[in-house]
Amino acid sequence: MIIKNMKIYKRISMLMMTVITSFSLLLAPAHSFAAVDQNQTNWLKNNAHEIKSLESDDYTDLAFLKTLLKDKTVVSLGENFHRVAEYSEIKTRLIKYLHEELGFDVIAFESGMGDAAAVYENRDSLSPEAMMTSSIFPIWHSQETLELFDYIKQQGKGDNPLYLAGYDMQFTSSYLTQFIAGGIAQLDLDRGKDFVQFELQAITDFYEVYNKYGMDSKEPAFKTEMQKVIDTYEPQYQEVIKFIEEHRAELTEKLAAFYPDQPHLCDIYLKSLHDHIEFLKSGLDDVTNAYSSRDQLMADNLDWVMKTLYPGKKVILWAHNDHLAKNTSNIRVKEDGKWIYSFTSMGELLHQKLQDKMYVIGLFMNQGESVTISSYKPFTIESATKGSLEYQVMQSGYTNTFIDFTKQKVKDNNNAWMFRHIYASEDGLTAEQIRPNVMRFIPQQQFDGVIVIDKVKAPTPIDYSKITFGNEKE
Repeated sequence: MIIKNMKIYKRISMLMMTVITSFSLLLAPAHSFAAVDQNQTNWLKNNAHEIKSLESDDYTDLAFLKTLLKDKTVVSLGENFHRVAEYSEIKTRLIKYLHEELGFDVIAFESGMGDAAAVYENRDSLSPEAMMTSSIFPIWHSQETLELFDYIKQQGKGDNPLYLAGYDMQFTSSYLTQFIAGGIAQLDLDRGKDFVQFELQAITDFYEVYNKYGMDSKEPAFKTEMQKVIDTYEPQYQEVIKFIEEHRAELTEKLAAFYPDQPHLCDIYLKSLHDHIEFLKSGLDDVTNAYSSRDQLMADNLDWVMKTLYPGKKVILWAHNDHLAKNTSNIRVKEDGKWIYSFTSMGELLHQKLQDKMYVIGLFMNQGESVTISSYKPFTIESATKGSLEYQVMQSGYTNTFIDFTKQKVKDNNNAWMFRHIYASEDGLTAEQIRPNVMRFIPQQQFDGVIVIDKVKAPTPIDYSKITFGNEKE
């Protein structure tokens, strides 16, 4: 049920707009760079697991996960930087394994809640490329991620589907705009058309202000212009919300003819519209507050997805480490030359509820190459420095290493690094590329396990000009 011939709006994430052109390298204190002795190296070889392939359908090397994850209902797959081909490869492989071997049913992305729902409802008529580009942020649009959407589409044809979900409050693509407009148009065609026009204009105006002043601008004119965007479009959103609420019964009946297996479409519409209002309002927040408020809404959305859309299902989460770690408010991050505490993340809120029913995996790399978030400028990732988390894990000698923290209950000379503050590479809250040793945290407090990949590269781009959309339900 989509209004056709709309120009696809290419969305760039709110928190990825400013290009940082230079960074000062922070080196961790010298005492943290003590060489790993041979006893620790031997201990790592005995306690770490080698991941022999990032892509193979032979899951023998992942068999150890059955014991670790057998009682979990949520498994989180993080990453310390978005544009990494190998991260998408290993995540896709892990998702297939969790789905086929451990009964996980839902893959939920750090992308729009409504966007993923709209795409999944129309999956039969969309290509994998169209599914991917319409449901998740452009930072993951790659050939490596496309394999997962191929898999989702194929599994949807059988008796054991892998459901696609999202939980973010940010605008992700115009597909959701058209999806909601198509529903409204079943009752009022003109109102549906008007919604498409004002929502796409609202997002355009929002980013024009961001592009003009930059992220977290202190200029008074920035807040004045951003407030004008909010004041212009929030009343229009509220009118649409009121229309749907007043006509819920009639609209639900109309939508049931097209989507008989999804009785919650009106709720998806309403939650998405409220999310987009909050997205516009977040333009007035500073960076840390924007993250905190966003993650609270993501936690609320995920809770609703798990309880209402997919009750009783086991869920896999895909996001940045910063959104999934268990105690992010205790992480310190280097921003603009100063150490600050991070924000309270969705992962921290989720951990407070689920405790040992969830398992959080952080992804890190040792060295390689990638491209910056919004400008795609190539950069080199130097080998991890001694004393860092990545260096410590790489002493296993494996190319791709998994190490579990949950079984390490007693600190000794070999595992002491898990129980003390350690440095790791990250892109932080605002950076366009990954930087060494800008995060400081206690590993066991933040993750249940980590994967460190020795060498990485930038994702393989897709050709947007070749993406076609099928005949969506009308």
